[in-house]
Amino acid sequence: MLKHFLELTLLIVRRELVIRYRGTVLGYLWSILNPIAFALVYFIAFRYILRIPVENYAIFMITGLFPWIWMSNAISSGTTAFGSFQGVVKNGYSRPIIIPFFIVLTEFVNFLFALPVIYLFVAISPVQLPVTSLIYFPVLALLTGLFLLGAVSIVSCLCLILRDLGHFTQLAVQMLFFLSPIIYPSDMVPEKFLAIYALNPFVNMIELWRQLLYSGDVNLTLAIYPLIFSLCLLLIGGVCLKRIGSRAVQWL
Repeated sequence: MLKHFLELTLLIVRRELVIRYRGTVLGYLWSILNPIAFALVYFIAFRYILRIPVENYAIFMITGLFPWIWMSNAISSGTTAFGSFQGVVKNGYSRPIIIPFFIVLTEFVNFLFALPVIYLFVAISPVQLPVTSLIYFPVLALLTGLFLLGAVSIVSCLCLILRDLGHFTQLAVQMLFFLSPIIYPSDMVPEKFLAIYALNPFVNMIELWRQLLYSGDVNLTLAIYPLIFSLCLLLIGGVCLKRIGSRAVQWL
């Protein structure tokens, strides 16, 4: 069973990456060029027009943007998860949890491809390369993976029976981009809004990834709230997969 799962995982991830970049000249480089292009636009807009007072703003933004892309792409892909993997769903041999797992893992591989680019930007900047902080990478990757696994499980199942939820999810992801400390630091949020702002689990996760990739000073206490939030999502996601995902063929 484990061997079958590993073989299927490698096959699906490889297939997704091949399909995504098939027929393009630059191939996987598009996964890097696209966010860099957006980063350049945001850099000009927020550094030179709105004049956000952050030292080494380009590195600050990139180290928050790339982890966000992993998370947002996974959640967005979850809206069409079961439809995209109809072959796996209909074979009857795999459990529904494998669909969200494939999506999270595929986007994580894309994130891994982007890591050398992030560290290249950090290396050529005045910022000292935070090599020692990489020991926390497995912890943050696991935390983010658990969060996404729960979120994608919920979204993928509910979108089977509530088609409009996919559009709402896409809109919510766009809103959360500006409600997370990606293009601005958290200390710019007015104090009267901080309590509500902190309810967003992406806030702490973006801060943790930025600490790992940029400052090198990782404060693991920030992981407590996202971990609790992730466990709740996994519990709800498990119920959704059992009651809806296991009957996904009925809605496809």
